[in-house]
Amino acid sequence: MKIRLISLSLAFISLAYSLAQAAEVPAKPQSSENIASTNSSDEVVIEGDKLQVQLDRRFKSIGNAALHREKQDIYGDSIEYDVQNQELFVIGNARLEFQGSTITGPALRMKLDDNTGEMKDASFKMKSQFTNLPQMGVAKATDALNKGYVDPNDALVGATQQLSSTQALDNDSYTPSLGRQTGNSRGNAEEILFEGQDRKHLKNARYTTCSADSDDWYIKAKDLELDDYTKTGTATHARVEFMGLPILYTPWINFSFVNQRKSGLLAPTWGATSRSGFEILTPFYWNIAPDMDATFATRYLSKRGLQYQAELRYIGETYSGINNVEYLEKDINTERARYYAKLKHDQNWGNGWTAGYNLEKVSDDKYFSEMTTRITATSRVNLPQAGFVSYTGDVWQFNALVQKYQHLQNTSSSVVTSAPYEKLPQLTLSGNDDFGPFNANLYTQWVSFDRDQNNPKVITTDNGGLLTTSVTGNRMTAYPSVSLPMAQPYGYITPKIGVHYTSYGLDNPEYNLNGVNGSYQPDNRTLPIMSVDSGLFFDRKVRVVKNSYTQTLEPRLFYVYIPYKDQSMLPVFDTAQSDLSMNTLFLENQFTGNDRVNNANQLSLAVTSRMIDSRTGEQRMAATVGQRFYFADQKVGVPGATLRTGDSSDIITAVTARLLNKWNIDAAYQYNTDTAETIKSNIGARYSPELGKVFNLSYRYTQTRLEQINVSGQWPLGSGFYGLGRWNYSLKEGQPIEGLAGLEYDAGCWQARTVMQRVSTATANANYALFFQLELGGLASIGSNPLTLLKRGIPGYTSSGLIPDSNQQLSYE
Repeated sequence: MKIRLISLSLAFISLAYSLAQAAEVPAKPQSSENIASTNSSDEVVIEGDKLQVQLDRRFKSIGNAALHREKQDIYGDSIEYDVQNQELFVIGNARLEFQGSTITGPALRMKLDDNTGEMKDASFKMKSQFTNLPQMGVAKATDALNKGYVDPNDALVGATQQLSSTQALDNDSYTPSLGRQTGNSRGNAEEILFEGQDRKHLKNARYTTCSADSDDWYIKAKDLELDDYTKTGTATHARVEFMGLPILYTPWINFSFVNQRKSGLLAPTWGATSRSGFEILTPFYWNIAPDMDATFATRYLSKRGLQYQAELRYIGETYSGINNVEYLEKDINTERARYYAKLKHDQNWGNGWTAGYNLEKVSDDKYFSEMTTRITATSRVNLPQAGFVSYTGDVWQFNALVQKYQHLQNTSSSVVTSAPYEKLPQLTLSGNDDFGPFNANLYTQWVSFDRDQNNPKVITTDNGGLLTTSVTGNRMTAYPSVSLPMAQPYGYITPKIGVHYTSYGLDNPEYNLNGVNGSYQPDNRTLPIMSVDSGLFFDRKVRVVKNSYTQTLEPRLFYVYIPYKDQSMLPVFDTAQSDLSMNTLFLENQFTGNDRVNNANQLSLAVTSRMIDSRTGEQRMAATVGQRFYFADQKVGVPGATLRTGDSSDIITAVTARLLNKWNIDAAYQYNTDTAETIKSNIGARYSPELGKVFNLSYRYTQTRLEQINVSGQWPLGSGFYGLGRWNYSLKEGQPIEGLAGLEYDAGCWQARTVMQRVSTATANANYALFFQLELGGLASIGSNPLTLLKRGIPGYTSSGLIPDSNQQLSYE
């Protein structure tokens, strides 16, 4: 369980920003029986039922009194105004209105020339509430930026959107609480002191977004000083009270009340996990510059010790980056140091040139499985360590890449997996240009492959044997081609011819196959490739019930011819056979990488039909069926793969539907006609009639590999409660992969949610986590934030705080 307390500085921002505008907002005077105007350059209009004038120096309005002066709009039972001293005194039902917001009290004293004065027992109401997030810390702000909650001009918010921190994304420690954007807020203060043009001072202030008939929660401060010039505020003895109970307190806090970051302590995170015990994270945020910031934190884990964390973010016009480091000097369990480091930088040199690096490293194989509950992190087995330089022009593209990996083994499994080959380096040059009706394309690549000789590559062959090799070396590939695109509105045909050339230079070509030693003997490989791609387009108007649609029929034929050449003595560095799918059905080479080029004399056929809404142009349904027909047997394969037999491929189909009854359906199916068996199937359906109501059901099957069901949803239970859940279960392994169960409650001005998660890990046993979060009107959040987890686990999930009132199941109904 992880509990997060977000800084109280967020809580005062709406109050600060709005009250800082007091006495500075224009309003139009209403008509009255008696109106008096001064001759000052700053016109003052006084109105009321009865008006008393003393030598044009003092005015007194009695009954429905009002005073208007440029940006000020003041009402009361009576108003006394001294023209010479520009002093006013409002007695009885004093009211100051600005931008739809109101401050009321029994009396008001104010000097208009220097904006000083006071109002005791003041209450305020605003037709808006906090929506900006000035301190993002190390949180990823993509969601907030997309929804307009933060200023897109904030440089570091943009950097965070592009560059994500693994630890920040993992723990969601600083992910902001995003409440409903609209709605009233209110509060009161024992006294409001206007201390000049830019300074206000509130004593014993309270603030809430709850309606007038609800006092569920308040944010209170003994003293709150606001400086509109520096856009900062200072609060002393600030606390949050929920249902009359204090739940968060700070003796002093200084904050920015506009969209600005500010150095200071961030709220701590505390909780417990099954693997690390009780833990508490205390972060400090350093706003170094407008385009650079850093966060430092200590994280104490009762079962492991004290961990140090640091993150540095920066962004400029031509560069951006993020660096993360975590270090635990001595793990109590393992009695050794544990660490994680991630360094990422992207540079734009201009004129099409870019460069960058992405480096990740952990101290041990179990680091992610023991330090995180996110399945996307626990399933990681290869951490990239790469740098690149690229050029992109109108005709030519170039890329130089140096790439290694840290390979994490599942120490609880007896199966040893091989690390990918290192590319030291990989140079790729390609070009594309038109010459009259012809299109010329060139692809070239040179790669130097290396690997740890103590970690050989092990491949299981189709008969259960083992192929072990530590071969390294370089590979040169060149593939020039020329095509002749011919297109008309009703169809197209594109013949193409090219030559694929590959050569190797190996350092240690030996291998061992089932105990028998051998040696690769690579030769230059030159293969011509000829293909013809063609398609037609037909359409017609149809009516379904009362709706009009355009139905299309789109057949496509793709023929490929590649002669056979024995490639069994060529090593396999980065090549694998592609799975059959709609994407690979129309590829020349069915292998990824350049170590193998399949022999081919084959024709691929597919037919697609679409239903397009004639009114909106939206595609409501699309269905595709395809198959490949072979005129020659497969003779080229990678070690361990079974060569294809038969004269046709499996039949593959894909269907997608966006129905008017709020059902979305996506399905894919692969069927073997020779064995009458299903090879693959994947079907998913989503029902979402409105925000806050979503149900997802999916089934995935791959023959001999996996069979899973996934059920998830969010649904209102009435009286403000929402049920949340996800169950991802492996039928093949007979165990769950990930489970979520939660309950969310919306009271209008506050929301609460609790979620329990179980997740299987790639390098350890299952991990459990419990999340609880209390959101107070989008201003303050207490507890660990499960929103990222819920959005990933429940597609279509919407926080109850963002659901429009018209869709709410409100607790007070």
